[in-house]
Amino acid sequence: MPVPDGCLILSEDISDYKLAIEKVTYLYSLQTAIRNINQLVLLADDENQLYQLVCQELGKLEWIRLVWIGFVERGNYNVRPVAHAGFEDGFLSSVRITWDDSEYGMGPTGMAIKTGKPCIVQDTAADLTCRSWREERLKRGYVAWAAFPIVYRGNIIGTLNVDSAKANAFGNEEMAFLEEVSRDIALGVKTLRTLAELEQSNRMLREALRSTELTICAMLERRDPYTAVHEQRVSLLAVAIGKEMGLPEDKIEGIRIAGVVHDVGKIAVPAEILSKPGKLTDEEFNIVKAHVQVGYDMMKTTQFAESILQAVLQHHERLDGSGYPRGLRGDEITLEARIMAVADVVEAMSSHRPYRPALGIDKALEEVSRNKGILYDSEVVDACTRLFAEGKFKFE
Repeated sequence: MPVPDGCLILSEDISDYKLAIEKVTYLYSLQTAIRNINQLVLLADDENQLYQLVCQELGKLEWIRLVWIGFVERGNYNVRPVAHAGFEDGFLSSVRITWDDSEYGMGPTGMAIKTGKPCIVQDTAADLTCRSWREERLKRGYVAWAAFPIVYRGNIIGTLNVDSAKANAFGNEEMAFLEEVSRDIALGVKTLRTLAELEQSNRMLREALRSTELTICAMLERRDPYTAVHEQRVSLLAVAIGKEMGLPEDKIEGIRIAGVVHDVGKIAVPAEILSKPGKLTDEEFNIVKAHVQVGYDMMKTTQFAESILQAVLQHHERLDGSGYPRGLRGDEITLEARIMAVADVVEAMSSHRPYRPALGIDKALEEVSRNKGILYDSEVVDACTRLFAEGKFKFE
C-alpha cells in the first residue's frame, strides 16, 4: 500500500525535528559544561584541584571516553599526566608521550605543544602518527584523539587531551568547546599563580616589616630600656582596645605595630633628658615633643603602612586641638592614633617614670575618663575602661 505524500512529508518533518532537538540538547550540554568549568576555575584552591575538577566535569560528557591534562617537562621532553577522568585503565602509565621529534612526539599531544595549536587524529586505526600507541589505544576504545595547548604567559605549559570512542568525533562545535576549556584552564592557572605570587610577596613584606620592627625595638632597648618596655605594653593595650572595639584583624595588626614603634623618635632625644628625675625645662620639653616628627621621618622610608606612620606622628594629638605636633582636632586624628593616645597615657600614668613613682591604673583610667570626648576619643576610652573593669586585660 503506497504511503500518502503528506504522511511522508510529516515523517521527514518529525525526523528533522528530532535531530534538531538532539542538536539543541547536545549544544546545551556543552554550554552547561562551560558554565560549570568557569565556576570551578574560580573555586579551585590549587592547580592540582583545578586540573582534576575540570577533567571530572569533561568526563561527564557521553562522547568523551578519556580526558587528561599533561604537563610539559622541559628537561626530558616528556609529557607528565597530572589529572584524568573517564576510562583510563592504566593507559597513561603504559605509554610514553613526548614533545620531541621522536615517534612518541608525533601524536596530537606532542604536536600541540610544538606548534601551539590544537591537533586532531580523527581515527587512530587509520592514522600513521598514532602507530606508537595504536594497540594500547584501540583495545581501550580510544578512536579519535585531540590535544589543546594550555598557554601561560606566552609559554605552553601543558595540554588538554581528549579521547572519544567515535571516529570523526571532533567537529567544529567540539573543537570550539575544548579550545574554550583550555583557555579556561590557562585562566585558572594564571589566577592561582598570581595569588601565590602575591602571597609570597606579602609574606616577604611581612618578614621584612617584622625584621624592621625587631631592629627598631633592639635600638630602643639599647638606647632607653624604659621606652622599649613602654612601647611593648602600649602595643598590648592598644591591640586589646582594638579587639574590644571589634576592629578587623588587619587594622589590629597595624595598631600592634604602631604601638611597638610609636616612640621610635626618642632615639634622637638625649639620654639625660629622657632619664631626668625632675621637671623638664620648656626647651627640653620641646626636644621631647619633636620625637613624633623624628619618628615619622625615620619610618616614612620603610614599607610600613601609612596608617602606622600617622599613628606614630599623631599619638600626642588631642581631640580639642591642644596636642602636638599639628594641633589636629576630632576626626582629623586617625582612629589608630586615637587608640594609641589612650593606651599611651594609661600605660605611662600606671608605670614608674624617672621623675615620679607609678600613679596606678585607677588614676590612669580616671584621667582618660574625665577627659573623654575632650582630649580622648569616647569610644576608645569606653573600650579601655571595660577591659580593666571586666578583667579582660591587665599589665603584667
